[in-house]
Amino acid sequence: MSKKLLAVPFVFSLLLAFCPEVFAYSPAQIERFVIRSLREVVGAQATYNATTGGGNYGTFQNLGQAQLIDAVLAAGFKYGYSFQTVTIAATATTPARYYVSARPNRYRKTGRKSFYTDESGVLRGADKNGAAATVSDPEIEYDCLPYEDCAIANMRTLHSAEVTYGATIGNNSYGTFAQLYAAGLISASLADGSYHGYNFTCTINNSATPATFNFSAVPITYGVTGRRSFYIGLDGVLRGADRNGEPANENDPPIQ
Repeated sequence: MSKKLLAVPFVFSLLLAFCPEVFAYSPAQIERFVIRSLREVVGAQATYNATTGGGNYGTFQNLGQAQLIDAVLAAGFKYGYSFQTVTIAATATTPARYYVSARPNRYRKTGRKSFYTDESGVLRGADKNGAAATVSDPEIEYDCLPYEDCAIANMRTLHSAEVTYGATIGNNSYGTFAQLYAAGLISASLADGSYHGYNFTCTINNSATPATFNFSAVPITYGVTGRRSFYIGLDGVLRGADRNGEPANENDPPIQ
């Protein structure tokens, strides 16, 4: 028996040991898990940029060391997908940037679609026959349940968008929902302020030194579209609690 044939069961044994979900779920379900992981990366990058990174974004290793993503994702392989991130450091005239892509390791087996996102938080993707997705691919709507998961993902997207706006168009000032949408940093649905069962509000204080902002998310129908309310400020720490339909604040516990 050839060494190549012997290697096949070894590879599958590794997959079964470290990624049993690849065998337990359909490619479509795995793609949803991958999308969720990409949203986690967006939130982690926003937090890293506002804290440890000092205005720059981190590699997967950096994010893992800061305990912002799990060890498996930090290694660049999860759910039968390969994840890659590229970071571009800030200069005197341009803000830091990053992008992250995810493509199926075994096209059609672990997924068909490849995905791409960057500091804007906009998710893109398409069936690329196993090749990497790019910024030129179409935007993908983040369809998720339960509603609280969507609210968490959207809060992190809003934070990332606001940080990007302040470092570019805003010139150290922050923008309204309409301004973030006009800058291409959030979707029209999110800019409306009511999305996936939650109402979102933005509070900006551009007269402060430095300027500050925070976002709040409250379930539209308490107990039906969600129980927890959420809060995120300039520091990028997402907080939340069951507030009986009232807004969360900076004193609520952090959400991982």
